[in-house]
Amino acid sequence: MSDKLIIAVDAQIAALVPRFLANRAADVGKIRAALARADFEAVRVAAHGMKGAGGGYGFPEISRLGAEMEEGARQCDAAAVDALVASLESYLARIEVKSDDGR
Repeated sequence: MSDKLIIAVDAQIAALVPRFLANRAADVGKIRAALARADFEAVRVAAHGMKGAGGGYGFPEISRLGAEMEEGARQCDAAAVDALVASLESYLARIEVKSDDGR
């Protein structure tokens, strides 16, 4: 059994999705680096961007994780943010994107 998540995205934005996902993967490293230096404001800013953009690209889970990370950053809860960024990394690794036109 595969643990891949097949996500159908709108055909009109399908070409933009690989870059969006690559940017979220880069955010994982940025957030971990910010956590290492206890820069919760940088974590909050990155998480806020994910919260706002995820749903628009067809990834409500990214928005949910971003919202929770943003709250964790506001509370300066490094353990919570670390667990959430690990969840994001795992989620990103499982995604297989399909255009809603079948491609």
